[in-house]
Amino acid sequence: MKERVEQKGYTFLKMDFGIEALKGVEGALVNDNFWDVDRQWGQRPAQLRGHRTPFTQIQITDKGLDLLTEYIASVREAVGYSVPLASDHYGHFDLNNAIRLGKAVEPYRLAWLEDLLPWKFTTQWREITAAITTPTTTGEDIYLKEEFIKLIDHHAVDIIHPDLASSGGLLETKRIGDYAEERGIAMAMHFAGTPVSFMANVHCAAATQNFVALEHHSVDLDYWKS
Repeated sequence: MKERVEQKGYTFLKMDFGIEALKGVEGALVNDNFWDVDRQWGQRPAQLRGHRTPFTQIQITDKGLDLLTEYIASVREAVGYSVPLASDHYGHFDLNNAIRLGKAVEPYRLAWLEDLLPWKFTTQWREITAAITTPTTTGEDIYLKEEFIKLIDHHAVDIIHPDLASSGGLLETKRIGDYAEERGIAMAMHFAGTPVSFMANVHCAAATQNFVALEHHSVDLDYWKS
């Protein structure tokens, strides 16, 4: 992460941290053996996909929270506080664990906590957002404006997070961003695709006033510039 700032000039960073890092650590998770139904930690079993992820009864213990926050602290120490640092990929747990995690990481002033729960649980998202001071975001799996409107009108998240390639295209994403702006909500843009799709995102971002940051998953791929 430090290299991305000092050598590559990035001004906004994003990291992954979550319960996968706690697998097999004694006393870090409650119901840790739930994952054995898949027998391969890190691969999402069928019953965990989509809306069922809050129903695992996996809980993060105080020890687990300490380990995760130590990791975040080390990243913060490396990159400093002048660069925004966002986060993603926490694992499959419920609203209560999302709030506990959110409160534990507040000292590190993360730019956002992403996809703590599936996006469909609007009311639960609103409870999380109201309970913590770190911004919340979701939306990379949402298609078209209508479902974003529910999150926006309920102020369920602080930032919406459409993926232009799956949210409905350039114009639809612009409409989503504009609707959010009118209601005081920012827009970050999820992206994991081709250079053509990336440039469509760049154009949409440039035309959207409440734009925060554009994700770039392919910075380390050799073929990208060609």
